[in-house]
Amino acid sequence: MKFYFNGYFFKDEKNAFEDVRKVFLKKFSISENFLLHIHSISDHYSKELNEHYFQKNYPTDVLTIPLYKDLASINKLDKNNNEILGDLFLNRNLIKKHSKKYTKTLVEEYQLVLVHGLLHLIGYSHDDPKKLSSIENTILKKVWNE
Repeated sequence: MKFYFNGYFFKDEKNAFEDVRKVFLKKFSISENFLLHIHSISDHYSKELNEHYFQKNYPTDVLTIPLYKDLASINKLDKNNNEILGDLFLNRNLIKKHSKKYTKTLVEEYQLVLVHGLLHLIGYSHDDPKKLSSIENTILKKVWNE
Protein backbone atom coordinates (compact mmCIF):
# COMPACT_ATOMS: atom_id res chain seq x y z
CA MET A 1 0.00 0.00 0.00
CA LYS A 2 1.33 3.38 -1.01
CA PHE A 3 0.37 6.55 0.81
CA TYR A 4 -0.48 9.71 -1.13
CA PHE A 5 -0.44 12.83 1.01
CA ASN A 6 -2.78 15.78 0.55
CA GLY A 7 -2.15 18.83 2.72
CA TYR A 8 0.92 19.36 4.80
CA PHE A 9 2.82 16.64 6.62
CA PHE A 10 6.31 17.09 8.00
CA LYS A 11 9.16 14.75 7.11
CA ASP A 12 9.25 13.13 10.58
CA GLU A 13 5.50 12.48 10.36
CA LYS A 14 5.86 10.85 6.94
CA ASN A 15 8.73 8.73 8.29
CA ALA A 16 6.56 7.68 11.23
CA PHE A 17 3.75 6.79 8.83
CA GLU A 18 6.20 4.64 6.89
CA ASP A 19 7.03 2.71 10.09
CA VAL A 20 3.31 2.02 10.56
CA ARG A 21 2.85 1.11 6.91
CA LYS A 22 5.58 -1.54 7.01
CA VAL A 23 4.20 -3.25 10.13
CA PHE A 24 0.63 -3.03 8.88
CA LEU A 25 1.40 -4.48 5.45
CA LYS A 26 3.36 -7.34 6.94
CA LYS A 27 0.57 -8.20 9.39
CA PHE A 28 -2.25 -8.12 6.82
CA SER A 29 -0.40 -8.99 3.56
CA ILE A 30 -1.79 -6.03 1.65
CA SER A 31 -0.28 -5.34 -1.77
CA GLU A 32 2.36 -2.63 -2.06
CA ASN A 33 0.56 -1.52 -5.24
CA PHE A 34 -2.65 -0.49 -3.50
CA LEU A 35 -3.15 3.21 -2.83
CA LEU A 36 -4.44 5.22 0.13
CA HIS A 37 -4.98 8.97 0.18
CA ILE A 38 -4.14 10.65 3.48
CA HIS A 39 -5.46 14.17 3.98
CA SER A 40 -4.55 16.78 6.59
CA ILE A 41 -7.76 18.63 7.47
CA SER A 42 -9.11 21.33 9.78
CA ASP A 43 -11.53 21.00 12.70
CA HIS A 44 -14.26 22.52 10.56
CA TYR A 45 -13.81 20.09 7.66
CA SER A 46 -13.46 17.16 10.07
CA LYS A 47 -16.80 18.09 11.63
CA GLU A 48 -18.44 18.41 8.20
CA LEU A 49 -17.17 15.00 7.07
CA ASN A 50 -18.10 13.34 10.37
CA GLU A 51 -21.60 14.72 10.10
CA HIS A 52 -21.99 13.80 6.43
CA TYR A 53 -20.69 10.22 6.65
CA PHE A 54 -21.44 9.23 10.25
CA GLN A 55 -24.18 11.65 11.41
CA LYS A 56 -21.98 12.90 14.28
CA ASN A 57 -21.92 16.65 14.82
CA TYR A 58 -18.34 17.13 16.06
CA PRO A 59 -14.78 16.99 14.72
CA THR A 60 -12.69 13.90 15.22
CA ASP A 61 -8.98 13.11 14.95
CA VAL A 62 -9.31 10.53 12.15
CA LEU A 63 -12.00 9.67 9.64
CA THR A 64 -11.73 6.67 7.36
CA ILE A 65 -13.70 6.43 4.14
CA PRO A 66 -13.02 2.94 2.78
CA LEU A 67 -13.95 1.82 -0.72
CA TYR A 68 -14.17 -1.84 0.33
CA LYS A 69 -16.08 -3.55 3.12
CA ASP A 70 -13.26 -5.53 4.69
CA LEU A 71 -9.89 -7.22 4.25
CA ALA A 72 -11.48 -10.19 2.45
CA SER A 73 -12.85 -7.81 -0.20
CA ILE A 74 -9.46 -6.12 -0.54
CA ASN A 75 -7.72 -9.49 -0.91
CA LYS A 76 -9.95 -10.31 -3.91
CA LEU A 77 -8.42 -7.38 -5.82
CA ASP A 78 -5.64 -7.94 -8.33
CA LYS A 79 -2.48 -7.29 -6.31
CA ASN A 80 -0.69 -6.13 -9.47
CA ASN A 81 -3.08 -3.22 -10.05
CA ASN A 82 -2.92 0.21 -8.44
CA GLU A 83 -6.26 -0.13 -6.64
CA ILE A 84 -7.41 2.80 -4.50
CA LEU A 85 -8.52 1.57 -1.06
CA GLY A 86 -10.00 4.82 0.23
CA ASP A 87 -9.21 8.00 2.11
CA LEU A 88 -8.00 8.83 5.62
CA PHE A 89 -8.65 12.32 6.96
CA LEU A 90 -6.39 13.41 9.83
CA ASN A 91 -7.26 16.44 11.95
CA ARG A 92 -3.88 17.93 12.93
CA ASN A 93 -5.39 20.24 15.55
CA LEU A 94 -7.12 17.44 17.48
CA ILE A 95 -4.15 15.10 17.12
CA LYS A 96 -1.95 17.82 18.62
CA LYS A 97 -4.39 18.33 21.52
CA HIS A 98 -4.62 14.59 22.14
CA SER A 99 -0.85 14.17 22.14
CA LYS A 100 -0.61 16.68 24.99
CA LYS A 101 -3.63 15.27 26.84
CA TYR A 102 -2.34 11.68 26.69
CA THR A 103 1.36 12.64 27.10
CA LYS A 104 2.52 11.23 23.78
CA THR A 105 4.73 12.87 21.22
CA LEU A 106 2.92 14.30 18.22
CA VAL A 107 4.47 11.59 16.05
CA GLU A 108 3.27 8.83 18.39
CA GLU A 109 -0.24 10.24 18.36
CA TYR A 110 -0.15 10.40 14.56
CA GLN A 111 0.94 6.76 14.48
CA LEU A 112 -1.88 5.78 16.82
CA VAL A 113 -4.59 7.47 14.75
CA LEU A 114 -3.07 6.12 11.54
CA VAL A 115 -3.23 2.55 12.86
CA HIS A 116 -6.78 3.17 14.05
CA GLY A 117 -7.80 4.55 10.65
CA LEU A 118 -6.08 1.73 8.76
CA LEU A 119 -7.95 -0.83 10.85
CA HIS A 120 -11.23 0.85 9.91
CA LEU A 121 -10.06 0.71 6.29
CA ILE A 122 -9.90 -3.09 6.42
CA GLY A 123 -13.18 -3.59 8.25
CA TYR A 124 -12.51 -3.34 11.98
CA SER A 125 -15.15 -1.23 13.71
CA HIS A 126 -16.28 0.16 17.03
CA ASP A 127 -18.96 -2.55 17.08
CA ASP A 128 -16.28 -4.74 18.70
CA PRO A 129 -14.14 -2.24 20.64
CA LYS A 130 -12.11 -4.92 22.46
CA LYS A 131 -11.03 -6.54 19.21
CA LEU A 132 -10.24 -3.16 17.63
CA SER A 133 -8.21 -2.05 20.66
CA SER A 134 -6.37 -5.36 20.92
CA ILE A 135 -5.17 -5.42 17.31
CA GLU A 136 -4.36 -1.69 17.49
CA ASN A 137 -2.16 -2.28 20.55
CA THR A 138 -0.45 -5.28 18.94
CA ILE A 139 0.51 -3.21 15.89
CA LEU A 140 1.61 -0.18 17.92
CA LYS A 141 3.87 -2.32 20.13
CA LYS A 142 5.69 -3.47 16.99
CA VAL A 143 5.84 0.06 15.57
CA TRP A 144 7.18 1.43 18.86
CA ASN A 145 9.53 -1.56 19.35
CA GLU A 146 8.05 -2.45 22.73
